[in-house]
Amino acid sequence: MPLFRRSPSNQASNNTNLNDGTNTMNEACDGYVEFGSSASPAAAAAAADADAPSSSLPTNVHHTRKPNRFREQFHSFHVMASPYFHENRNGRCLLLIMVILTLSNSAVRVLFSYLARDFWSALYDQNIELFYSIMAKFVGAMILLAPINVAYRYQRQKLAIAWRKWLTGRVLRLYFANKVYYGLERQAAGNSVIKRTSEAYDNLGEDDAAAATTTTTKKSTTSNQSTKEVDNPDQRISEDIRSFTEFSLYFFLTLITSVIDLVCFSFILFSIMPQLFLAIFAFAFIGTFLTVCIGKVLIRLNYESLQREADFRFSLVRVRENSESIAFYAGENVEERETDRRFEYVIDNMTMINIAQRNLEFVTTYYNYLTWVLPIMVVAPEFFAGNVELGVISQASSAFGHILDDLSIVVNSFADVSKFSAGIDRLYSFMSAIMELDPERRSMGKLLSVVPVAEFNGGISSISTGYDAIPMPSQSSDNVIQVKRFDPWVTTAPSFDEASNSQPSTILFIIGLRLATPDNKRILVDNLNLSLASGSHLLIVGASGSGKSSLLRAIAGLWSTGSGEIVRPSSEYVYFLPQRPYCPPGSLRDQLLYPSTDQKDDHFSPTRMDGNEHRPDGGPSPSDQRRLWKDWTDDDLLKLLERVDLPHLAGRAGDGDPYRGLNAVLDWTNTLSLGEQQRLAFGRLVINRPRLVIMDESTSALDVVAERKMYQLLNDTSIGGEARVGELTYVSVGHRPTLLSYHNLKLSLRDSAGFVSEIPPNTDMVDEGFILS
Repeated sequence: MPLFRRSPSNQASNNTNLNDGTNTMNEACDGYVEFGSSASPAAAAAAADADAPSSSLPTNVHHTRKPNRFREQFHSFHVMASPYFHENRNGRCLLLIMVILTLSNSAVRVLFSYLARDFWSALYDQNIELFYSIMAKFVGAMILLAPINVAYRYQRQKLAIAWRKWLTGRVLRLYFANKVYYGLERQAAGNSVIKRTSEAYDNLGEDDAAAATTTTTKKSTTSNQSTKEVDNPDQRISEDIRSFTEFSLYFFLTLITSVIDLVCFSFILFSIMPQLFLAIFAFAFIGTFLTVCIGKVLIRLNYESLQREADFRFSLVRVRENSESIAFYAGENVEERETDRRFEYVIDNMTMINIAQRNLEFVTTYYNYLTWVLPIMVVAPEFFAGNVELGVISQASSAFGHILDDLSIVVNSFADVSKFSAGIDRLYSFMSAIMELDPERRSMGKLLSVVPVAEFNGGISSISTGYDAIPMPSQSSDNVIQVKRFDPWVTTAPSFDEASNSQPSTILFIIGLRLATPDNKRILVDNLNLSLASGSHLLIVGASGSGKSSLLRAIAGLWSTGSGEIVRPSSEYVYFLPQRPYCPPGSLRDQLLYPSTDQKDDHFSPTRMDGNEHRPDGGPSPSDQRRLWKDWTDDDLLKLLERVDLPHLAGRAGDGDPYRGLNAVLDWTNTLSLGEQQRLAFGRLVINRPRLVIMDESTSALDVVAERKMYQLLNDTSIGGEARVGELTYVSVGHRPTLLSYHNLKLSLRDSAGFVSEIPPNTDMVDEGFILS
């Protein structure tokens, strides 16, 4: 028997190690793609019940086998893997080192095959001198092989870490560019079964409610839908990328090793027995064919497993995030049943996978055992006839095993390759969706390309948007709301007729705006024209569902379904206050400063902005960068908390020490009431000092007295720094009659039209008829 022949148990161990390195691919992929096999029972039932496929399937799934599947997979892999090695010199160097180590490994294995041959021949001939000479060579070869193996594994992991760092950084950059993360979330929300309360419908506006009603009954999976639904982007970024980089390296290096081994050991085996060399190809073909036929069901089951595991995790996360509401409703029994139901799907799928793997292991186990017996059975007659030495049998068996392993990658790693295939599809669809949702990158056609940072010269620049409930990036510009931005320190918004009607004080322009629901079946606002002068205070009113919140989203660039043009200041001069403020992870200080950095930025000073400012690193000042206009000390922040009616918050968070409380890290979303969060958001506004504030029922949780204090704070807030340059412009959405006294203009939305009127100074604060008129 050969001394250095890999046994079936060792191969199983190798597969186990591989699973350890890539097991998160099984958790990361939350959908599955049909590979020509029959759909799951749930999918079949859903397809029979509706025109759309099952909701567990991604929208890009077809139920027939696609032609050239291997070519598509290779193309997907290439476009995701090649940019790192093209753009990163360190990555190319690490890859070159890995190739050299792989060649060294193969050379040592060939050396061992000859040493094993001479070892068994010397042992059979009882040649003591030759035996000890060969043993000395064995020791030398092992001393050489050990550092090569250690360096091989270390360098492979080092390259995987470097590749993951680069790829994750690039994907994060693209994910946060142009609010793509928001587009993905809106897309996912538009394709999920969501039950909203009437209060939530009122908060979203009828446009969102209509989108939810339309898209939650069934998924739109028509072939002309250019943007695929992407679920769980967090898992795709954190886990899919890691699995992709690690397994890609493993598989690539395995292929290199297999090619080298195949060439080297083929010469050895052919020189010993040509007929055995030819038989091995037939044996490998039969084994691969049986493995694919029996194990192909694992591809579908693995995809389905990932989706069901994700659904089960999501149900648990939903309970955690809505625990208080569930407790108020006493709905724990309903939630338990729903969670159990999803877990049963997981168990059913695990059982089916276990059965499929059992059937596959029958083939692979017999296949591996035959690799031990077959070469010995073929060479043994020659040995008994005295034509070959015992060492030749050992070398032939070893060469046979190496070649067979090289030809049997599919047999030995089919389960892992199927998971890797799932990961490629999943990661590619995610990156494709990111590209299609980014209007600046869509025309470039490169999955991981980055748009060069263009210098913002203070003029008016266009930002196209595509972030509706079901993004349709292939829309023509005539069917997309165009949002343009300008630097208010350098230029002003144009009027309707830029050539003749210049209005230098205008800060917001809405021109011919047509606002539609995501399915384009209903017009919320039609032909709206609005010119808002700097220092104006506009109140947007209308019946619930008239499109008030959607109009604010259009101004922000988050809603594009419709047509028309919106001209507003660039993002660092606009501040949006939603009804429920966002509380990021971090300290109380972080809550107040968000989203600014903690550094003063003199580049935004009105005395220095000439339209050609650059960052300290030499790059252009990005249009969306928001930095502080002054350095805020701890005392300044504590005084600000008093101004927003939160004088004891810092002391409460710091166990009586307010300065310590500023650095306290808590779960602020659950620590603060909604009213406290809204007051904290007004404190952020004071710190950021924008030119234009957009508020969507930002005082709905405040009493009348607190609401008056917050609006008085707005009126007292200067813009642009310490000196009072002009009044703050703000736009509010709300239903309370008390809001009338804080505004001088009113935009009424009704019957798909908008009507602008002045609010008389002495309007009765409780005139409900006036606020809805």
